[in-house]
Amino acid sequence: MDDPSHPRKHPRRRPAALAGTIALLALVAGVATLVAGSGQVAEFGWFAYAPLSEGAFAPGMVFLGPQQITGWLLVALAACAAAFCAGLVIGRRKS
Repeated sequence: MDDPSHPRKHPRRRPAALAGTIALLALVAGVATLVAGSGQVAEFGWFAYAPLSEGAFAPGMVFLGPQQITGWLLVALAACAAAFCAGLVIGRRKS
């Protein structure tokens, strides 16, 4: 079946190429989701009774909406896949 005179063409490149493709797709999807969700205002609030308080609680706090959370998770997934791809490429080098 397998002819020893014709070696297979780099069977170990497939995981690196797959990880690189996943990283690129996740990065594009994450950035697109972040751009699409950038105009959304996250609605969040609670009611508390603080009669002696004169100041606002945690001014400058930023809340993320569901699209922004999804976008950042996709960007983090892209970073993990890129690190995996880089590890495969570096580990495959001949010394």
